Amino acid sequence: MKYLTRAVKYFFYFSFWTTVIVLALVATGLASGDINELFEGGYNALWKIAIFFALVAAVYPKVQFISRRMYVNGEMKDHSQAIASYMMDQRYELESETADTMTFRVKGLGGKILKMCEDRIVITKAEDGFFMEGLRKDVLKLASGLEYRLNPQE
Repeated sequence: MKYLTRAVKYFFYFSFWTTVIVLALVATGLASGDINELFEGGYNALWKIAIFFALVAAVYPKVQFISRRMYVNGEMKDHSQAIASYMMDQRYELESETADTMTFRVKGLGGKILKMCEDRIVITKAEDGFFMEGLRKDVLKLASGLEYRLNPQE
């Protein structure tokens, strides 16, 4: 269900920004306001564009959201303070914490809106480290930083 919700959200996201760009082009006079001149096929092109956005939105959550293993020794309780401190430095606040899971959200309304409220980072305990789940760009950056901070320097 979460995947479907994300796909629908991205469909509207892509549609919204395309509409904003087209309206800006029309408002500045760089494009004609007539739909038949703007798109080849006029109104029939809108269905083709919508189908294209639906296909992209159906695949996009699979590409955009990942789970990455972090190789860190120890238990969650041993590192929870260091993890929370690092995440606060990166503008994330602790949303919830259990024995095996920590969940963080972006601080501030602006960050949440830019990430379309898909700003949750979940860190769970695994047998040989931790898993971090969330947006690809954020997970790659945060997981690398946490591994560096939690593993003793050699």
